[in-house]
Amino acid sequence: MRHYFSSFILCMSLLLLGACHSEKNDYVAFLYRYMPLSDSVDYSREYWERQVAMSERARREMPWAKLVPETEWKHFVLPVRVNNEALDEARSVIYAELAPRLKGMAMEEAALEVNHWCHEKVSYQPSDGRTSPPLATMANAIGRCGEESTFTVAAMRAVGIPARQVYCPRWSHTDSNHAWVEVWIADDDKGNGRWRFMGACEPEAVLDKGWFNWAASRAMLVHTRVFGADYNGKEEVLSRNKCFTEINCLPTYAPTKKLKVIVLDTNGNPVPNATVDFRVYNYAEFYPIATQTTDAEGKACLTTGYGDLLVWVSDGVNFNAAYVPAQQEEVTIKPTTKQNTLSSQELDLYAPVSALPEPDRSIIDTVSENGRRLLKEDSIRVAYQQATFYWGDDELLRKARSNWQVIEEYLAESPDEDAARNYLLTGLSEKDLRDVTMDVLQDSATRIATEPLRPYMDELVQLLPVGLTPSEWLEWVNDNISIDDTTNPTKVYMSAVSVAKHKTTDSRSIEVFKVAGARALGMKAWLDATGAAYIEGATQEEQKVKGEGKLFIHAAESMKYFSDFSVSRIVDGRPQSLNFDDEDQTLGNPFAYGLLLPEGAYLLVTGTRLLGGDVLASYQIVEVKAGEDTVVTISSRQSEKKATHDLLNLQDSDKDASATSVQG
Repeated sequence: MRHYFSSFILCMSLLLLGACHSEKNDYVAFLYRYMPLSDSVDYSREYWERQVAMSERARREMPWAKLVPETEWKHFVLPVRVNNEALDEARSVIYAELAPRLKGMAMEEAALEVNHWCHEKVSYQPSDGRTSPPLATMANAIGRCGEESTFTVAAMRAVGIPARQVYCPRWSHTDSNHAWVEVWIADDDKGNGRWRFMGACEPEAVLDKGWFNWAASRAMLVHTRVFGADYNGKEEVLSRNKCFTEINCLPTYAPTKKLKVIVLDTNGNPVPNATVDFRVYNYAEFYPIATQTTDAEGKACLTTGYGDLLVWVSDGVNFNAAYVPAQQEEVTIKPTTKQNTLSSQELDLYAPVSALPEPDRSIIDTVSENGRRLLKEDSIRVAYQQATFYWGDDELLRKARSNWQVIEEYLAESPDEDAARNYLLTGLSEKDLRDVTMDVLQDSATRIATEPLRPYMDELVQLLPVGLTPSEWLEWVNDNISIDDTTNPTKVYMSAVSVAKHKTTDSRSIEVFKVAGARALGMKAWLDATGAAYIEGATQEEQKVKGEGKLFIHAAESMKYFSDFSVSRIVDGRPQSLNFDDEDQTLGNPFAYGLLLPEGAYLLVTGTRLLGGDVLASYQIVEVKAGEDTVVTISSRQSEKKATHDLLNLQDSDKDASATSVQG
């Protein structure tokens, strides 16, 4: 009898082990099914297996994990990627720190505690558009809102709490945007729960409260990208593709309406598969907060807020734009404007109003229990920085923060310290100094866009044919690398080395690859303002530029790019902004002395932000012709209620992170 019982136990153990192994493989397969191509080739299978194993550990050991339904677990705990960050081993590091601290807590209490831990580690500081990975953010103790929320989501998921980064892509009432965190909290032990929100690294005493409540109540869209094309939640689906489901979270924060757009041709027939951009004025451009494709009846819909929009419609060749005031719920547009048709329009744009009182951000809470906790957490973070960072006279090492010893070692080993310092200052961004690794420095790899910086120079020399001219290099790329945008709709940059090995990439990564390969082969190359690779020595035809002309913009000295005006190139009937220094949103006028641009149509936008958030805007379409100068004079529309640049910038959570919100 004892023998049969032992055999039974052994068989059951083997079955359980087999079930666990099968479930792990199912989860790894789930990640591979929906991850962008860049993640599948830049990270090993062993990496993904480790991440799944850590999520399974949290599921076994965290008491609330058994309350999380499978859908929420698969889509909001299991995935590692949150934004465009390089992926790291944050899941295991964070779990080791947090698991003992959360012992005995209920799920909601644990979520609040995780955010307090995040505040101990990280505070707000603006920076460029590259999102640093969670461990680098933690090591350097700073991050912009996108990095704070990426870090907080990673922390929540590490301990088995479903979490997602939600974004207001652009505010309507001020020139900025913001990201924060939603967490799924169980209401009972039967799988019922709901999504709650918090400010990332900005802990309040309760959920569903933050300095941004008032701002979010004036939003035109709050959205998130859910890992997996098969997600079917209760939220409105904005779009689906091979990798993610984009959903609309706005009804949690603001009053909403359903805006219907009907696209017809000149004969009044529906236009299916037309692109509809819902655009908000922000940073002196009409930014697309959401993009829809019309159905067979030529219709597209968006749940949005009560503010004015510019709806831009394109059939791929022709386009048209319509101003849609706050109360309007339906608009019909015919895309009849040609690419080279000149037009202009003035628009008075009204931002949504809020039923909530605006919080007094001058009040800093030092009295309540939560306020005292925040002060203590500030002191913990400051003490860590004082003990860890470099505080001497070398400015380069000071900028490197927690990474200063890597920079110091690199400089000490360099035969020419002046040349090494010049490389650090000109080839890397300030954020790069904070997380660049020694292998990148020894490779002399330089930054191209906002891609994760990995060594590529030496390896590309081994992988690519040497001795090519700029023309031959571009010909090699065209002959050997194929483009597939369906495999990377998240637009995560694939590493240049992986592009060379895999021979397939997306249309964004290919431009970075062209520059990286050219530099490795000894050529001068960079990305221009349109995001296209420019290889010195190659002809315009070889670089697929039809021809170039100069655009001159004459404006008052006080007018700044991305504050008072912007320029977008119209490609396939849709405006694409020309981008310059990502760390400086108050550029001067880069067109003052003429800027060489590919021929075609360009959208030039100006605007004056008023004190209440409304805008006196105007736009005009101008044509740049090959070999010619196009000269445009612009001015801002004036009002006595004009806001200054300081008043405009609700710069993420810069001034508001430590203030007490007056609404719950």
